[in-house]
Amino acid sequence: MKTNNTNKIMNTDNFNNSTPAVNSDNTADSANLFNDGQANTAQPKQQRIGKQQRKSDFAEFKSTYLTPTKLVKRHPVNIEEEVWVQLERIARILGDRGANVGSYINAVLAEHLNSYADDIEIWRKL
Repeated sequence: MKTNNTNKIMNTDNFNNSTPAVNSDNTADSANLFNDGQANTAQPKQQRIGKQQRKSDFAEFKSTYLTPTKLVKRHPVNIEEEVWVQLERIARILGDRGANVGSYINAVLAEHLNSYADDIEIWRKL
């Protein structure tokens, strides 16, 4: 008489792998398979931003990033064409006369380095 090995065949091989199988019923939310793990939670309604606030934000952005500066010791940097087009458009449309991509990139990177200065020093010592 032949023994029935159905139980062995139907069991999953997840005793070594903690990741469940794709078609497994023990997934947390199988209905959300294609939403990259994001839950279906309702987003809170955003506050409406007034015209004066937008103008104030733009003035702050413009003074921080789009102020024309003379770069004394310049260095070439390679960036992708799509990024260059976006940066050029921002500098040309939003900036005043004399604003250019180089000044914009320099301002963005200077702020980035200032905001991460403490973390960079810690990471350097790792």
